[in-house]
Amino acid sequence: MSEDPDESRHPLIVRRDTSASRRQVWDIIADGWTYSQWVVGNSRMRAVDPNWPQPGSVIHHSVGVWPLVINDSTRVDVCVPMNKLVLIAKGRPLGAARITLRLSDLDDGGCRIEMSEVPLSPPLSWLPRAAALAAVIPRNRETTWRLGVIAERRGSDQD
Repeated sequence: MSEDPDESRHPLIVRRDTSASRRQVWDIIADGWTYSQWVVGNSRMRAVDPNWPQPGSVIHHSVGVWPLVINDSTRVDVCVPMNKLVLIAKGRPLGAARITLRLSDLDDGGCRIEMSEVPLSPPLSWLPRAAALAAVIPRNRETTWRLGVIAERRGSDQD
């Protein structure tokens, strides 16, 4: 798998600026147990590999609302601490997806969160790349908003 997915620089990726520092945002991402708090659609965590978010590590989570819950997992493909995380989510029944999160510093001490998500397997991989990116914009906007808010709140708790 490429270390810099093509879609990670596409104009349709979601960008969110937060007052939380890049360290504060990364700390949330690096705590696999928080995944269901900020990733839209995840309802609970079942297990987190102790070496999360190192490449190859896996988190096991559930998607949906009881009683329609699907147990699923997400694997780390690429991890550059404080900078980039590329995940492969199983996404049953719609197929696997690659999620890329990038973090960068803002001049005011905050952080820019960038998120893209593209299908890797049928049936959704049959969509054109731009259509696939556009389809998840609302979900990814909410996900990056949640991630930023959690990081901001945790940061203010430590002040």
